[in-house]
Amino acid sequence: MHKHIDRPLLKKVSHRTGISTPTKRTIERPFAWQALLCAGLVILALLVWIPSGAAEKRERRDGHQTVEEIPDLHSLYRSRHFFTLRERLAEQPAAASNDPRIALYHATIQSAFNRPAQSNRIIKGLLDRNDLPRPLELRLLQMEVENDLRLGDYGGALGVAERILTTLPERATSAAQAYARRMSPLLEVLEDTPPQTVEKAGFTRLALGRTRRIPLEIMGQKRRFALDTGANFSVIMRSEAENLGLKIRPAGLQVSTSTTKEVVADVAVADDVVIGKVSFKNVVFLVFPDEDLSFPGGERIPGLVGFPVVNAMDEVRFRRDDVLEIPSDPPTRTNENLALDDLDPLVRVRYTKDDLLCRLDTGAEKTDFYEPFFRRYRERIEGNGKRVTTTSGGVGGYQEFDAYRLARLVMTIAGAGVTLRKVEVFTQPIRPPHQNYLDCNVGLDTLEQFPAYVLNFRDMALILE
Repeated sequence: MHKHIDRPLLKKVSHRTGISTPTKRTIERPFAWQALLCAGLVILALLVWIPSGAAEKRERRDGHQTVEEIPDLHSLYRSRHFFTLRERLAEQPAAASNDPRIALYHATIQSAFNRPAQSNRIIKGLLDRNDLPRPLELRLLQMEVENDLRLGDYGGALGVAERILTTLPERATSAAQAYARRMSPLLEVLEDTPPQTVEKAGFTRLALGRTRRIPLEIMGQKRRFALDTGANFSVIMRSEAENLGLKIRPAGLQVSTSTTKEVVADVAVADDVVIGKVSFKNVVFLVFPDEDLSFPGGERIPGLVGFPVVNAMDEVRFRRDDVLEIPSDPPTRTNENLALDDLDPLVRVRYTKDDLLCRLDTGAEKTDFYEPFFRRYRERIEGNGKRVTTTSGGVGGYQEFDAYRLARLVMTIAGAGVTLRKVEVFTQPIRPPHQNYLDCNVGLDTLEQFPAYVLNFRDMALILE
């Protein structure tokens, strides 16, 4: 679903404002509440440092170009085009990795392709140097917080966040410090929480039914929650958390939403969560007031299974007949066609002869296209589309956006052709300028054109069967 939480708190207590918002038609469908969810649960925004000013060209002593002489790399890094950045880095001479900015890009790629421990090793090696520009040092520290959070090392993440706030001059930059301040309340209440763990007792097959909610047990009590890869953390209503006997830890997390409203979330940790034959320990939930997860018409979001839990499953397979399968030992996947922007799954989509960068959102009913796509193909869209006003719902309420509706759009994803009908293209940004880089949000109308689709976050692969 579109999620947006200050980059999804929901979506992740993490960093950037999550953007997507479900459209009105999405809201009208049975599973609309999922879209609602994603759309508004923003998480903590991660502000990525972006150096300003034109790059200065100069030669290194070994004759290789500096990163400043390769503006293409920085542009790809800044716009999160990790797939192309990975390809460009592979073309660089080995000696170029000695350049701290090239090393930053390598650390970014390791993190983007879900290798946070390898990313941290590069970061720690760079931080041992004495010649790093302060903005680069701050960006590395911020990435280390993100990696530690994904690894469940909350105490380590808190220590790095405190380093950003206390040992670096306030005037150095505002982005990393704003991120550290935003993340600190979450990290403080989780500081002594052990990392999430998972055990599989065999192959799991679950019938989801029309609502596509997953049957699970939390602290021995049965519930049905939606599974949303776009949710940075699992989410639960306060009344649900209380009924389950979860201890709610006051955090007062200020969570921005896609509807411009800020809501406050607390935190709870479930000692035991069981999904089929998969058992989890120490699952973190963001706890929201009931009213912020309730919508007109009686729609409610009692809870969401977010990315950290899905990631720990290694692989999940969704069948068109609303059955979810979790293999006990999935095969190695070599596609590596998924990437992570912090905890947002990204996928590369081909439209005409161009590559687009999109979020993969299993909580969204419909695939929507954003303002960067409109700007890029404006003449074609205005000539073939119909102007409409679309309603986006999420935590905090509803918001209207101007859009064009295209009768038909053909694209390629994961090597497979897809035809979409009645596609809406937003004509105005739904994220701040520095976060307005996504072309689209890929929803279930794309994925469910196939008998089954597989998400494997261990090997970062999307397979359409």
